[in-house]
Amino acid sequence: MFDFDETFLCALFVYLGSCVGIYLLKHPKMFDEHGNFRHFGLHTQETVFPFWLVTTILGITTYYMMVLWRLRD
Repeated sequence: MFDFDETFLCALFVYLGSCVGIYLLKHPKMFDEHGNFRHFGLHTQETVFPFWLVTTILGITTYYMMVLWRLRD
């Protein structure tokens, strides 16, 4: 039904592994002291680096880097 190339699958596994790693680390910029996600915003208890934004940028960057790496070969 779907035909995924090797670049996409490799980027997907790296992305998922990175998301799990970030979630398990629970960096204080993304999570509060109770382990809950911080909301996006500029107030005291909010963050400019929410989990969804970091993982989205990470996913796009990972795929882009995998494509460039494949073109090099």
